[in-house]
Amino acid sequence: MNAALIQELKTGKGFSSYSGIVEWLKKDHGLDIEYGTVYALVRYGLGAKLKVPRPQSYKQDEKLVSELKKTRYHSQLSRKTYSTG
Repeated sequence: MNAALIQELKTGKGFSSYSGIVEWLKKDHGLDIEYGTVYALVRYGLGAKLKVPRPQSYKQDEKLVSELKKTRYHSQLSRKTYSTG
């Protein structure tokens, strides 16, 4: 079960909730495991976090967003000072 769960977590689609993992284990593997147990196994045992991207507006211009990220990153780098203690 651990290997199948790890493989499923690594796929691009993954899971959007721990309840989804509980249902997947029940449906695909016939395992009836409580939510808390699944949470502890995934979060602490496997060190995984469920990450779902935030929704984005369909109106966004991807090129402008990319440029903003680049300029913002570079401006943050130029503001940092490094001491040579």
